[in-house]
Amino acid sequence: MMLTGERRLLRAVTVIGAVSTLAVALTACSGPSESGATSAPLDPALAKSAKGNITVCGPTDSSGVWKATMAAFNKAHPGMSANYTELGAAADDQLQQITQRMQTKSTQCDVFRLDVVWTAQLAAQGWLADTSKVIASKLDKLIPSTAGTLLYKGKYWGVPFYSNTGLLYYRTDKTQAPQTWQQLYSYGEADPKKGFLYQASQSESLTVSFLEQLYSAGGEVLNDKGEVAINSPKTVEVLTFMQNGITKGAAPKTVLTYDEDATRLAFEAGAGATMRNYPYAYAAGQKSAIAGKFAVMPLPGWKTPGSGVGVLGGSNVAVSTFSKNQAGALAMIDFMTSDQWQEQIAVGNSLAPAIAAAYTSEPVKKALPFSQELLKALTSAKSRPVSPVYPQISQAIYQNVGKVLSGELTPQAAAPQMADKIASALKTF
Repeated sequence: MMLTGERRLLRAVTVIGAVSTLAVALTACSGPSESGATSAPLDPALAKSAKGNITVCGPTDSSGVWKATMAAFNKAHPGMSANYTELGAAADDQLQQITQRMQTKSTQCDVFRLDVVWTAQLAAQGWLADTSKVIASKLDKLIPSTAGTLLYKGKYWGVPFYSNTGLLYYRTDKTQAPQTWQQLYSYGEADPKKGFLYQASQSESLTVSFLEQLYSAGGEVLNDKGEVAINSPKTVEVLTFMQNGITKGAAPKTVLTYDEDATRLAFEAGAGATMRNYPYAYAAGQKSAIAGKFAVMPLPGWKTPGSGVGVLGGSNVAVSTFSKNQAGALAMIDFMTSDQWQEQIAVGNSLAPAIAAAYTSEPVKKALPFSQELLKALTSAKSRPVSPVYPQISQAIYQNVGKVLSGELTPQAAAPQMADKIASALKTF
């Protein structure tokens, strides 16, 4: 299956808030100048002089991609030895492990695997090395949107390893590919059996589902200056649209309990004709009763035909400011983002490469039959709000959106409430 870890991360963000608050409280008094070992950007040429041992720290390696990467790196670099340390399966456990190591200035981990929403939180403490020059040497190869997940205060704090974003699945035997969100919702309004299935349980999954429509409509949570911008007519419009979708039957009320797997199973059981889900659902669907009866496309446009705007997921890799072998860390990152290895993680692990050229490879096209649709979706996707207090921002969103969808709150009341909670969270850092 593809990117099952991404689904675990989405669920885990709902409890990361406590970890985030703890990390902020414990480190706020020191500030970035004391927490970080260096602020000078790393020189990509350092990788040429790499030697010695390096340790990569990340999630439990259930897919085998991390251990395979270490083994391939060691084979390609006879004079070096790379090891992998698991920090736990749950995202909140991983973040807590990273935080504890950084607070004690541990040199154990040279490279950290990061969820895309952790960049600001960790960089703000001075715990990640500035990789702006490293990214600059790779920008012509990377899918531009993926690099954006690492941008905080004008600098880059890591490099994308693989990416992910939501796609629209539709039953080819029941309906046609919708060109807009409005057309998509009209299917279910006309016939409940052709309803739209998506993730609307009060969790990070709902934040993502909402942001996909908000971004597609041209709305935003924070503006370019980092100021709260969610209390807007666009937000009210999207909330009203989503609420009407529930009340008018465009989406069944059961979506209010759905996570990614529940959505997939309902789609496979014929509960709806369209579904928003991640790429992993493709392989699962081809092994179900609807095999050969569905297709995949990027999210639709808002009112105007065309591609909508998805929300980026995936995994980034960053260099610890406390690493004693930053040259080795850069050599590892260069290997992980090489054309050859990016192709391998797609073919061997069904992961979405961060390098655009990988999608032109015939082996990748065979391994990911929807690779061109995925590339298009990734190219137009955007990052979630980049902020050290992202978990609190997400909570403010999914709690209020959930109340709107259940009829407890009006869109007009929810927009300013979200804005107030987000503004309060920003003041804590």
